Amino acid sequence: MEPTRSDRVSSFLRCFAVQGSWNYRTLVAGGLANAMLPLLRRIYAGDPVRLEAAVSRHLEPFNAHPYLCAMAVTALARLEATEVSPEKITRFRTALRAPLGAVGDELVWAGWRPFCALLAIVLFALEGSPWVATLFFLLLYNVGHVYLRGWAFWRGWSAGFDVGRALQEAPWNGATRWLTVLNAFLVGAAVVLVAWRTPGTALLRWEVVLALVAAAAVGYVRPGLGERAAATLLIAAPVLLLLLGG
Repeated sequence: MEPTRSDRVSSFLRCFAVQGSWNYRTLVAGGLANAMLPLLRRIYAGDPVRLEAAVSRHLEPFNAHPYLCAMAVTALARLEATEVSPEKITRFRTALRAPLGAVGDELVWAGWRPFCALLAIVLFALEGSPWVATLFFLLLYNVGHVYLRGWAFWRGWSAGFDVGRALQEAPWNGATRWLTVLNAFLVGAAVVLVAWRTPGTALLRWEVVLALVAAAAVGYVRPGLGERAAATLLIAAPVLLLLLGG
């Protein structure tokens, strides 16, 4: 039986607690099975034996990035709904671990989270209010984080076995490259701006603006060169500050 809208909403909300029962033996399997439960109950309505077998299958050890676990939830539920053999489901479930973990780690932990944190630091250096910077970080980060969970959940159901292709065609695929460039630039910008606010620094406002605009322009036109320009700015900033402030 096809899961209803309320079943899917309930399952999606449970995905936010996917790490709630994390342990060293089964990792996030308990959270995964819990998130799948509303869908499995509908799929195996009236057949408690098959429902119990399905839940037991998904309590076996599993790990992935917590935000992309939502994709595993719906992709595996789709296979259960189309009556794919338990052996194929188990093999597919094992195959999901590496891509969902690696893609999520690179996109979120190495890209999106540092980007939001660095932007908040730059905002703090410009505006001076820790509350504004903190609220900005929480709002920006969670907009991206909830979007990723939502995309993963709804795309997983339509993808089924084609999760690999769905990840390759994801709308944020090009973002990882740009986040690397922007994060390098923002580190350099944060160093300059924080030093600019330090009493006794002789660095002028227009010099800061010109340095940031130049690094941003180079990064936009030539991403590879932009990484080097941002790194150079990061290395040169303390030296310039010492020379200009000496």
